[in-house]
Amino acid sequence: MNKNFNKKINEKIMIGKTMQSIRKSLGYTQEQVAEQLYLAPRYISDIERDKTKGSIDTLVKLCNIYQVTPTFVLKDYLNTTQLEYDDKLIGFTHLTIQEKEIVIKLIEFMNTQKIDKK
Repeated sequence: MNKNFNKKINEKIMIGKTMQSIRKSLGYTQEQVAEQLYLAPRYISDIERDKTKGSIDTLVKLCNIYQVTPTFVLKDYLNTTQLEYDDKLIGFTHLTIQEKEIVIKLIEFMNTQKIDKK
């Protein structure tokens, strides 16, 4: 194992600021998010202030509301090169339908090229 990974293992996971930043970028209030999850706004506040982690269920539900993956939220604590690609792909949800269709066609074309080479 490399030193950076060992450091990540011992680091306290703090996702509050990330969750708050995502929520604010989408224009949601804590009250709106809490209402969608049937939780108290105070609980969302506690998560964003790293007073509580919340459950895995809550993390997944928040990610679904925010249209991000748990990997995106936890990227600073994970040891994988795949994260670089995930960061770039997160913007896909914010593209127009026409832009998404172009990206999908490009991926389909590249996959076809790989299959043809085999």
